Amino acid sequence: MNTSSKVNKSKKVVNTTGRVSAKKAASYLHSMQNSSTTKINPAKQVTAPNWNPKHFRFKAKQEQLTSRWDPKKSLPSEGEWKHLKLHIPGENVQTNDLKDRIPKFPLGKENVPTLLPRPGVPQVGKNFTFRQVIGILKNKTQPELIYETNKEYDENEKEETNLAIRKREWAISLAMYLAPSAALFLLAYGAALFPTKLVRRIWYLPGPVEHIKFTSYPFIPGRPTPAYTVPLENLKRKHAARVWTGKGFYGTADKGFFYFTLLETLPNGKTKNWIVDRKGFFWSDGRVFDYLFGKETLQEAEAGIPYDKQFGIINQEVKKKKQQLREKHGVLWRYKMAAEEFGKDIKKLGGYITNSKSIDNKKKTDNGKQLPKGK
Repeated sequence: MNTSSKVNKSKKVVNTTGRVSAKKAASYLHSMQNSSTTKINPAKQVTAPNWNPKHFRFKAKQEQLTSRWDPKKSLPSEGEWKHLKLHIPGENVQTNDLKDRIPKFPLGKENVPTLLPRPGVPQVGKNFTFRQVIGILKNKTQPELIYETNKEYDENEKEETNLAIRKREWAISLAMYLAPSAALFLLAYGAALFPTKLVRRIWYLPGPVEHIKFTSYPFIPGRPTPAYTVPLENLKRKHAARVWTGKGFYGTADKGFFYFTLLETLPNGKTKNWIVDRKGFFWSDGRVFDYLFGKETLQEAEAGIPYDKQFGIINQEVKKKKQQLREKHGVLWRYKMAAEEFGKDIKKLGGYITNSKSIDNKKKTDNGKQLPKGK
């Protein structure tokens, strides 16, 4: 008796009333146990070659995931992309409105950079050395954006959605900013001239003669953005104002100063100051700027030792040398060293006097005007 016939007979167990007797139920269970233990002829058994159930489960799951994935849905929406562009260097449109150049109080949120690294910019680390990063920049064939300042104080504007309140806060902040400057005309002129010194974007222009292109704010709001192109050798940072501090997102944060100054040497020999905000986007990190504008070697820029640490190293060497002199000459080593130097100076002075006398006597002998003895 095969399995199909037993299954057909099992359907007749249920009577018309829908009730099942205990005897028929027991015979039904016995028949199902016998059908499950029937032997199967191995010769008639068909198996799939290299059949792996895990493989089919994984493939089905993968097809299910790929069927659900839609590339159009994974892309940012228009509103998300508009907000994302604010944090990508080179993608944001910089305006010249008066509102963009006036800070809003308090300035707490402007202490942290909001610009992300530009895609494709190499970072010094396990993948690239500092020398390789500089080589990548030098081998560029098109202008490369190497710096961009943050969009002026945009984060605080999003705190208040009420337009009337925002305008009132902006008017109050404008009054707070201009009130001290209005006291003196010179300060007011300086406040108006200061944005024209702020660098907004910097491009590196490769070529036989390297140039730097940068933009600033116009003197009159609403005018076109002024752009300047200067040979790289005519731009340098101040000697003590190192860009790289090793702190912050790009290694340029400094608690003492929020900016550093670039000095442009004009054709007439004069210099012009340009102010660069430390909170902006920096190509790779601040050491690249120490190499370009600090005129440092690759080794010095890569080491990135701040000047305060350099002074600390020098002071440690001086203290070590003083300790050696104290062990050699005793507690009064300062006076002994001063006496030795004083003796050397006396000998030099005596030699100078002797040489001057011999030169004078030689001149007198040559001229035949030597005075008689006793006079």
